[in-house]
Amino acid sequence: MTNSVQIFIEKAEDGMYWGTSQNIPGVVSAFGSTLEELKNNLKVAFQDYLEVAKDEQEDWVDEVGKMNKWDYKMNLQAFFSLIPEVKISAIGKKAKINESLMRQYVTGKATASEERVKLIEKAIHELGKELQSVSF
Repeated sequence: MTNSVQIFIEKAEDGMYWGTSQNIPGVVSAFGSTLEELKNNLKVAFQDYLEVAKDEQEDWVDEVGKMNKWDYKMNLQAFFSLIPEVKISAIGKKAKINESLMRQYVTGKATASEERVKLIEKAIHELGKELQSVSF
């Protein structure tokens, strides 16, 4: 088992953010009206989950209790919905992917291969590094 709790994040039609654990026994799930609120609620839910597991004397509780990192994952559609400031066309250009095809990936009209998803992820990470290098 890794030392990170993997959480898949989605944004519901009503604007609420949902997060669900992916790599631990059982499920930890929470929601929030902002991404920050979701993260805080997940941490509270995780602590409650561990408390119940200790009470039930689950054999995995010590190992899961050592997990001290959170790894948040989302699909392309969720990413661009969660962070609308990041423009689909700009990321497509950075990843050298046709802008129309990028929009199809994001809307679900086309499915990006694992290789394409990695290119998109790399372009987003490069943009993040560029933004972090800016100072005022």
